[in-house]
Amino acid sequence: MTEWRYRLIDLAGSEIGIITASVEIGDGDPVASPDGTAGVVVEVYDDEDGREGGVAATLVVDDGS
Repeated sequence: MTEWRYRLIDLAGSEIGIITASVEIGDGDPVASPDGTAGVVVEVYDDEDGREGGVAATLVVDDGS
């Protein structure tokens, strides 16, 4: 099984954490942060900067905060 690591950031740009998923995650997909907070992906950064640190992409998440 393939697994992808993603960095989650909130709408203000603060890092929420790193998650691992067995499916690719895209715009509009629901995600759960490491602390269990739910959110929806509003943007995916999968360019060179978004993959920094060995993740597949950085996901901007609307976590309601």
